[in-house]
Order: sequence, then structure tokens, then C-alpha cells
Amino acid sequence: MSAHSIGALSGSLVFLSIVPYAIRTYEGKIQPVPTSWSLWSLIGLAVLLTYRSAGAAANVWPAVFGFTNPTVITILSVWRHGEWKKPTFSERLCFLFGVASLAMWIFMRKNPDLAQYGLYVAIAADICAAVPTIVFVWKEPEQDRPLAWIIFAIGYFLAVFALPQDTLANWILPLYMSLVALVVAFPLTLHRLSQRAPLKQWV
Repeated sequence: MSAHSIGALSGSLVFLSIVPYAIRTYEGKIQPVPTSWSLWSLIGLAVLLTYRSAGAAANVWPAVFGFTNPTVITILSVWRHGEWKKPTFSERLCFLFGVASLAMWIFMRKNPDLAQYGLYVAIAADICAAVPTIVFVWKEPEQDRPLAWIIFAIGYFLAVFALPQDTLANWILPLYMSLVALVVAFPLTLHRLSQRAPLKQWV
């Protein structure tokens, strides 16, 4: 397969990962907090813009849906009367890092060597969001579903095979996203295996 085909497949899987999550959100079986998911949208936009400017080409598609997916969940969670909560310290850090990354992109977008630093700041913002999520799924694994996270991890990992150049900026995002998604999926999967949960509780 060509790099463009692999990139398209990778992006398609990341897009598909949100489908079961969106359905469960609409049904009220998952209740995302709009505050958190709006921050994921901001981070996703920062990642997309800085990743593209840092040299991503065919491998950019997962980042495209890394922005649109949380935006869809934010809209659904508001529509389904999700509760806005006061941002935590970690979420405030997310916001600051996300805004800083976007500001860096504005001034550095025409220089791939400099734009990559905006990408690293965006990833730092994502780390601030990922840690509370990981803690949450370990404490309450019944409150989330593993399938979406597993598909997301596979989709982002495939982007490794569509890299246009062998650079740190191209490698770091798909590997990081795949790892975080698997870390989130692990306690969710472990819980369902231990409970011998039916398939519908995985989706």
C-alpha cells in the first residue's frame, strides 16, 4: 500500500473510533463532561495545525479526526445536557498549553524546524488531559468502553507507516497517541474480562 492509502486507512480508523462513543453518548450510557471534551477539541486543533506545519503529509489524517472527534462529542454532550464543571488545575494547564501551542503555530507555521516545538507543547497539553483520564478509568472502569480507545490506538499506530520523513516530529505523535489510548483501554478491558462482560459492554 502507498503512504497515501495507509494514511487514509489510519485516519478512517481514528474517525470510526468515535462512532460507538458518540452513539453511547447520545443514548446517555456514557456522560462526557463538556468542559473536558472542549479542551480535547482545543488540543486537537493545536496538534493538527502544528503537526501539519512540522512536516506531516499523508500521515496527517489521524490528527484531522483527532480534532473533529472530540468536537463532535462536545456538541453531543452539551445537547444531551452534560454538566459544565469548573476546570481542574490539570485542565487549566491543558488550556494554557493549548493556547501557547496555537500561538507558536501562528508565528512558526512556515518553518517546519520551528513548528515542531509547537507540536511538542500541544502534546504536553494532551498529557495534562490524559493523566486525569487514566486515573478515572482505573478508578471507575465501568464508566467508559474500551472498543473506541482500541480502534483509536490502531488507527494512530498505522500512521507510522505513512511517515513522509524520518523525523522526531513525525514519529512522536502517532506513537504517543497509540500508547495513551492503549493505557486508557487496558483497565477498561481488564475489568470486562474479569467480569466476563457481554460484548455490548465493550462497545
